[in-house]
Amino acid sequence: MHFFTGTLTTLSFLVLCAAIALNGLVAAVFLLRKNANKRADFVFAALVFVYALTALHHVFILKGVFEASPSLTALPLYFTLSFGVLLFYSVKLRLFPKYKFVGSDVKHAVLPFGQFAYFLGAFLLTDGLLVRRFYSPFYGGLEMALYIFTFYAYQFAAYRYIRFQVSSLRKRQEGGQPLYETLVLRRMLRVMLLLFWANSAYIVTDFVMYEVLKLNMHDFRGFTRFGDLSFAAMAGWAGLTGVQLLMKPPYMNVSTFFFFWVKKAVFFWKKSSLADL
Repeated sequence: MHFFTGTLTTLSFLVLCAAIALNGLVAAVFLLRKNANKRADFVFAALVFVYALTALHHVFILKGVFEASPSLTALPLYFTLSFGVLLFYSVKLRLFPKYKFVGSDVKHAVLPFGQFAYFLGAFLLTDGLLVRRFYSPFYGGLEMALYIFTFYAYQFAAYRYIRFQVSSLRKRQEGGQPLYETLVLRRMLRVMLLLFWANSAYIVTDFVMYEVLKLNMHDFRGFTRFGDLSFAAMAGWAGLTGVQLLMKPPYMNVSTFFFFWVKKAVFFWKKSSLADL
């Protein structure tokens, strides 16, 4: 294991660990809290939990755990193909708690289950030494392509539900918890899209430079850490969204808070001026 590392590596390690701790705590709260919409809680808990496990996979690479113990390479900690599916259903079940699963929903579980079974089988039935292969749909170049494509596809599908729900709630002039949760989820998707642009740009750049120009970008200082930090930001944002979903309206945003104190200060100044007269 690498104990003495540079500034960027240390920063990446700390940010990844913070994301793991946050997501683990959020997942536990969602699993244990009493709520009418438990299916949505379970799916969101699964989402932040697989983010935490995949972040742990990054930490093990960062600290050289797999180099020191190659037999641990296939530990089932890698869930890139689960992110899009769980994000989609965490939104869908939160907005439409009465939704009933149908047979066609099974197709969405094929890639996530296949990836988990691939790692678990390799860990239990082989020496655990897993090597990236270009045509592997679960750990290789094809897997990265599937990860990028499915995440974008599921994210845009989830955003369509968000837009429909916001429009519907506003037409009915319905606020409270439903509108609050819908707006939180909308913010989650908007920010997640920006973060995933950075993460997917890192993945595509790494692939193109290596396959086309035969240039290993990981030899350049900071490139690998950019991948770690961009993923940690995604994982951390998912956890922070969970914290927001656990809050209850009415809530006060930053602008409201600022103008509240400005108004209070102006009122106090006018009151003081009248007292001096």
